[in-house]
Amino acid sequence: MDKSLRDELREEVDDVWAELLEHLPLASGLSDPNRLKVQFAAVIRTGDRDPEKMNFGRGSSAKSGIMAAGGYLRVDRVTYPDLKLRKGDKLIVLDREGEPVFEILSVDDRSHLRLICELGDA
Repeated sequence: MDKSLRDELREEVDDVWAELLEHLPLASGLSDPNRLKVQFAAVIRTGDRDPEKMNFGRGSSAKSGIMAAGGYLRVDRVTYPDLKLRKGDKLIVLDREGEPVFEILSVDDRSHLRLICELGDA
């Protein structure tokens, strides 16, 4: 069975951009005994960026994209189908100097390709 172009592209993106993370599952700010701490690789984008400006003809509006204090995580759902990330969980970026920690602010699980999490400083 041949892989689709989409599958090949997703794998190539992850090969180049994915970083090793450690997931710290929390429930009410404490370690969640129902979910195990796991390490996984995913694409995480953080840092200073200009806000995304959206203008739909109703004046000027701006929606903040990636902010200096946070970013976005994109997890390949094919590779990690059982990964359960929730708002309030913490993530340690093991591949970065100082191993920064981020808090998951929101989880978007509507895509069948990627689990997308908005991150903030922890």
